[in-house]
Amino acid sequence: MTKRVKYLKNAPLSVGDEVVCVNMDDKFSPIKAGTTGVVKSVSNVQGSNVYYVKWDSGSSLALLEGVDQWRKVAKEDDDEEDEERQLSEGFMFFTTKRAIIKEIKK
Repeated sequence: MTKRVKYLKNAPLSVGDEVVCVNMDDKFSPIKAGTTGVVKSVSNVQGSNVYYVKWDSGSSLALLEGVDQWRKVAKEDDDEEDEERQLSEGFMFFTTKRAIIKEIKK
């Protein structure tokens, strides 16, 4: 049986969250769509969150809120109330990494 995972579109991130890059708005970025990583720290720069990520590819480029696109991997311990709040705020759920890649190609 395949484990089903939820991915949240551009959801707010916290230290320790697993994330999948969808798009970095930088044509020279070495982070390709589908690359996974873990958030190491978060800061707020001029009103926008900056998420510093250690990517599985070895890079440590940050995600910029309002500029880059990502999917947060929902934790198994996320409760239903938190899930409903995230749905009401417009975050999209995907059940597989393949679905994310398909969405990226649209």
